[in-house]
Amino acid sequence: MKQIQYAGYSILKDGTWKFRTATDEKRIYQLEAFGESVYMIGIRPVASKGAAAKELLAMDYMGKNPECVAFFAKHAKDENPFKKTTRVVKLKVPSVAMQKLTGAQIETEELSTAEARRIRTEWNRRHAHLSYDGE
Repeated sequence: MKQIQYAGYSILKDGTWKFRTATDEKRIYQLEAFGESVYMIGIRPVASKGAAAKELLAMDYMGKNPECVAFFAKHAKDENPFKKTTRVVKLKVPSVAMQKLTGAQIETEELSTAEARRIRTEWNRRHAHLSYDGE
């Protein structure tokens, strides 16, 4: 898989800014041929658009302009492990004694992300008093 080596933005004919990445200079020339104003620089090779945006922020590309920083920060997102495409499964594991006595087996139940979030929040609320103090 080719890695992203150029990142920045382009301005479309209607004035809209668009976050851009490229694996090689050919893509930059292609965007310019479409009539876009292209502002891209070379970055350390990365695998995702989010990582490319983080590189631009780390390099202080465009200075401290708050609009530019916000524009790149909007694209500097990590992949969300709890997005709706993620499958959440609840497991009910019986004790070894129950397995031997009744033949009980592990049960699974698929949860929606909202239900999983509710269970996680409730667990965190109940166990908030348990804190690790490093000892």
